[in-house]
Amino acid sequence: FVVKAAGKKPGKKTLEEAATATASYSRAWRLGLTTLDVFYVKPEQVTKKAKSGEYLGKGAFMITGKTNYLRPGVELAVGNKDGRVISGPVSAVKKQTKEFVVVKQGSEKTSSVAKRIKKKIGCDLDEIIRALPAGGCSL
Repeated sequence: FVVKAAGKKPGKKTLEEAATATASYSRAWRLGLTTLDVFYVKPEQVTKKAKSGEYLGKGAFMITGKTNYLRPGVELAVGNKDGRVISGPVSAVKKQTKEFVVVKQGSEKTSSVAKRIKKKIGCDLDEIIRALPAGGCSL
């Protein structure tokens, strides 16, 4: 995930929400992990150029300097914002919508959970399915 802060330093809440989204949309969800170490760096620490004598594969980035770690929980919310489906950390979705449901890891199929979400918040079923992470879910 990339946080764009328009020239200013992102706040602690923004970094926590980005870390939660990163953890929730990673393999941690499918593997059943409840927390995950997530790190963030400043833009000037990221480069596509390898150090002398090293090779950087296509699509890879080089991180230099100190990495800052957070340990967020793995949990999401799905909501209806003006007829559109939005998903992300509970605090972020709660701020933007009146109708939302909290989704946790589980063993139910994504499609059956999506149908239950559709009954609660409305919206298009395909959009809801795309908003859910890979792996089982529960409400």
